[in-house]
Amino acid sequence: MNFNTLDPIDFILFAGLFITGFFLLLAFTIRKTKGLFFSRSPQRFLKDQDDPRYKTERQVGLAFSTFVLHYFPPLFLAFLILSLLWFL
Repeated sequence: MNFNTLDPIDFILFAGLFITGFFLLLAFTIRKTKGLFFSRSPQRFLKDQDDPRYKTERQVGLAFSTFVLHYFPPLFLAFLILSLLWFL
């Protein structure tokens, strides 16, 4: 496969796989950190994990994670299946 001459369909499939995969990884990591984003050092993260001042950040992070994990897996699977069908 020559990446210098990608068809528009190839580009859409690669971009769809990359974007949905990125959001799924982000949602899994946010779910693993109980809603807190990775915008702090690990020591600070452990200190802020149960701090009530970050309740809103945890709620927003968990809402984002729930949304992504609800709607993005079917899109990821669709892009994956279409990619396999297109390239085989």
